[in-house]
Amino acid sequence: MRFKALLIPAVAVTALVIGSAPAATADTVGVPGTPNCFGQRVSHGSSDHELTPKERAAGLQELVDAGFPEAVELFGEKVTVREFAWFVRTNCSDNPIVPTG
Repeated sequence: MRFKALLIPAVAVTALVIGSAPAATADTVGVPGTPNCFGQRVSHGSSDHELTPKERAAGLQELVDAGFPEAVELFGEKVTVREFAWFVRTNCSDNPIVPTG
């Protein structure tokens, strides 16, 4: 896999995980390390932000296309739904890419 574990600025991560809502109004969904974190985050994006995983992957692609070095290094040149799911799942693990707190 071409993924690398690295830190991404908190504002960019909030936009990636939550959706297109402004970072100032973002809320934390799902607790890393809990079994239902992934489902809560994907469900939240779909129900509260009305974004499908495909649309959320497209949002990540916009960061890659804009040249955000962290996004390019993490996802490469093309972001797939599978990579979006990997990103959410990894950040729901006990060892997230994005530090909490």
